[in-house]
Parts: sequence; structure tokens; C-alpha cells
Amino acid sequence: TNLHQSNPAPFNKAKFSQARRRHAWITDRGVCWPCLIFSIHREIYGRHLPMDISDARRQVAEIIALQDQPKYSHAIQITTPALFDRLEKAVGNIGSSINQTLPVKKCLTLKVNCHELDLDGLAGLVLEIEFPLDYPSGSTCQIHAADNGKAVNDVGSKLTTYLESFAGCECLELVLDWLSDNSSTCLSSSTNDIASNDTAGKVECYILRYNHLLSGPEHKKEKSMVDAAKKGKLQGGILWGTPGIVVVVPPSTEEDAKEYAVDSRDIGKRPDGVESVHLPERGLEEGGLGGMAQQKRGGKLKDMDTATLRTACGGDEDLLRSVLGIK
Repeated sequence: TNLHQSNPAPFNKAKFSQARRRHAWITDRGVCWPCLIFSIHREIYGRHLPMDISDARRQVAEIIALQDQPKYSHAIQITTPALFDRLEKAVGNIGSSINQTLPVKKCLTLKVNCHELDLDGLAGLVLEIEFPLDYPSGSTCQIHAADNGKAVNDVGSKLTTYLESFAGCECLELVLDWLSDNSSTCLSSSTNDIASNDTAGKVECYILRYNHLLSGPEHKKEKSMVDAAKKGKLQGGILWGTPGIVVVVPPSTEEDAKEYAVDSRDIGKRPDGVESVHLPERGLEEGGLGGMAQQKRGGKLKDMDTATLRTACGGDEDLLRSVLGIK
């Protein structure tokens, strides 16, 4: 078998630019530049690229060495098993002194499932690791991390920075040691960043859900609820119908919302509870909830329809469904 790709097509600048544009989305999704270049190179010159047999040998040996260790064996999942089997057979059949290349279509990849490592705080963390074709002799492995399915770029970035000083070396066990040493802190900044992004430009409000709330003076219990809210200077709005919703907004507090829940029960309308939710400040303003808008209404809760509540949610349909209690 000829292990070299013979007579590759001549370089075509126009085709390179076309391939570059076609694969540009890859970088937006976190794939490294070497992987992007790999894809473009493969499109221009054909489906195979050469991989040095010495790198293949080291990649295979690194994975097998860790699989042989009981503490790591269950945590490592090879996600390109056919390629691994092929490389393992190839390096076994070719002498170590022979300098040859293998034609390959993709890079070797694997997953590290941290729940199998018994690391406190990392049960939901999964690392997706890719060995570039010139790893480990010419590059380090590429790492993408997800915690319970959500990308945590901070972890991948920290590991990439940590591995820079180990260029030319096998990295997988270094990654596992780093996780063990940093298990209590490696996700903290990512979690804080996600939380801060989720609540940026939003204020904490409180939701009280009722089986139904009927509008009109003939409905005595609901009228008493409106009067109690005005007497307690509760800020927010009320959505009539099934379900009925009361949205409590600042400057009213969680304690105010809980007191109003007690008042509602005394009136005979029992809410499901008091649930905290962050709503966009701009949406609340545009929806006319609280603040000066409520003062102009004489301190009454705003009568809302679904469109008003959608505006208060900033047009976010998922947030609206959450407020309505729709799963």
C-alpha cells in the first residue's frame, strides 16, 4: 500500500478562497485554526492528508497507556474508534526506524467524562479532545469543554494556556492532573460569567401564579386582591385568566410578595408560591409595570394581557413561558 499521497493537485488560489469562505463558520463555533486549515487543505488536495507515523505511534501509545490505568479507563471514550484501530494496526506493522506517513481523513478525537474520575464539583463536565495530525511533535491537543451540555470556554482556554509550555510532549495525562488539582475552582469563573450574562440589564421580580383570576367588580375575591395590592403599595401587574399571574416588580421586595401571598390566601385565592425571575428593565418600562406608570394609575396593579407580559419579558418567548409556568 502506498502510504504517501502522490502527485497532489496544484494549488488553486480561487478554490482556496472559496473553501475558506465555506468553512469560515467553523471558527465561530470554537474549532481551532489548525482544524480549519485541515478542512480547507483536504478540499483542495483531496480527501486524505499525510500523518507522520511517529506522531501516530505516540498518539496510540498515549491513549493505551491511560486506558491501562484503572482510575482513567472508564473516563476515556474514543470518539473515532475506526481511525484509532487503523492507526494501532499501522504502527504495529511498520518498523520504528521507518520514516513514513499515513493518509488520513480526519484527526483522532476522544472524550473525557469527568463523572468517572470522582472529582468533586465536576460531575457534569465533559472534555472533547482532538489530536491534530502533527500532535505531539508539532502541536498540543485541542480541548473543548461542556458542563451539563453547556459550553464553558473558560475551562478550555485555561487548559490551552497551561499546555503551551508542554509543546512536544504528550498532554492527556497533564490534562487529567490539572483537572484533579483544580477541581474546586476551574468552573467557578465560568459559572459566574454565565450568571452575570444571564442577569445583565435585568432586575429581580417575583411571580405569583393562581389557578385562575377573573376580571370585573362582580368577582369579589379578585377585587379584594386588587384592593389589598393597592393598600400594600405593591408594584407590578396582574394577568387575568387561566392561569392568573401577579408580577411583583421593584421597588417591591420578595418580602412584599410573600406578604401579598398570605393576603391572597386569607381572601380565598391561593397562589402556587412565590417564584423569583429576572426580567429586563427595558421590558418592564415599555410594559408600563411599576415606577411612574403605576403612580399615574393611582397605585393600582397594571391590568395585563399576554402581549403586555411578552413586552415585559423583552420579547423572549422562553422567558414568557417560564413566567406563565408552561413547561
